[in-house]
Amino acid sequence: MNEQDMRNIAVVCKMYEGDESERASIAADIIWHVPGRNPVSGDYDGYEEYTQLMVSRMMPLDRWDFTLADVMVNRNLVMTTFSLAGERKGMAINIRGGHLMRVTDEGKVVEGWGFTDDQDVLDQFFSR
Repeated sequence: MNEQDMRNIAVVCKMYEGDESERASIAADIIWHVPGRNPVSGDYDGYEEYTQLMVSRMMPLDRWDFTLADVMVNRNLVMTTFSLAGERKGMAINIRGGHLMRVTDEGKVVEGWGFTDDQDVLDQFFSR
């Protein structure tokens, strides 16, 4: 594995920390694609939409915990798999999913796509 691969993996792993290191890994012109048919689904264009609008549509969240399982790299693309446990408005979910992220040469996540093993459950979770 070369230095760029290791850097891209490190950048993507920071996306799951939920703190300033996550925010520092996000490109100003990020585009994030959320699958499904629920109020959170759609494309988020730019840092503000990703960090504020998308998050506001997810609320209220009582729990939202990712457990990273795998991180794979192919040049500027990084694929993760994870388990997700969440609680919202009296409903709990425990699903598996993945993210495919595109990383810039400067080490910022500029695009991301979400995947889940049970989109219907995630749609119900966010449609309550």
